[in-house]
Amino acid sequence: MNVRKYFRVSLLAAVTLFVVSSCKTPSELPRVEARPISTNKLLKKVEQNAFDYQFLSIKRINCNYSSSQSKATFKINLKAKKDEKILVSISKLNIPVGRVLLTPDSVKYVNYIDRNFFVDDYTYLSSFLYIDLDFATIQSIIANNAFSYRNDSKNRDYRTFDSFIEDNLYVLQSEKSRKLTKLEEKENKAERRLKRLDDQALIVQKMFFRPDNFTLNRLTINDKTNSRNMKLDFDDFTKVENKEYPGSIEMNFYSPEEEINMKIKMSGFSTEKVSSFNIKIPEKYEEIRVN
Repeated sequence: MNVRKYFRVSLLAAVTLFVVSSCKTPSELPRVEARPISTNKLLKKVEQNAFDYQFLSIKRINCNYSSSQSKATFKINLKAKKDEKILVSISKLNIPVGRVLLTPDSVKYVNYIDRNFFVDDYTYLSSFLYIDLDFATIQSIIANNAFSYRNDSKNRDYRTFDSFIEDNLYVLQSEKSRKLTKLEEKENKAERRLKRLDDQALIVQKMFFRPDNFTLNRLTINDKTNSRNMKLDFDDFTKVENKEYPGSIEMNFYSPEEEINMKIKMSGFSTEKVSSFNIKIPEKYEEIRVN
């Protein structure tokens, strides 16, 4: 796998790993029936159950990546400090491959195999995942909180979000169901609406929350304009600081050009203080361009 593929896969794994929010599997708890509640009440319940942290570490992460063009297995170590830094270290066959450092302003990646590096904002990462992604959004996911992929002033109070029940899970959806149906029925109107919603695409985000503890269980993002979809499911939960964390995450990404699957197994969770977030770029390393 070349440096660009490693960069994409490792960043995709890193973002997937940020969704280590507290939630419990249906097999672990007696079934609780989801009953209709308002969107505002659901948001309050999610906020009340959001995971708060100062430091977060995941020591052992095994990743299996596959697409129509390649397959790869590698290991990751993750460290995070709230509001400041997230560091991801990647290795293959116990050999260091690279590191990714996320801060509020930048994404830095250094490749130890090919001796090069990448420094930029979140533009490339957002375009690759088809999500308006930034550091604040990632932290919202870590905190098991609701978030808007658009992350703009119009969505701060979730006025464009709807709530309902699906498969006995509470759902927050980024477009009102009735409006979405009308858009699908009237193509010309939909195209005009797309320009107001987003510069290029209508993207419908759905977050699924358990009715017993209002924690995130599933995340889907559907790019209706470009026929692209991303789905994340969480399983194998374990106790960490009296919270339930997924020990495994499965991510699927579909588009007309590609189908990607990533299976992640995790262990070694900790909320103890992290003292080092080092990422050094040697002077002789060459800067690479991924855009």
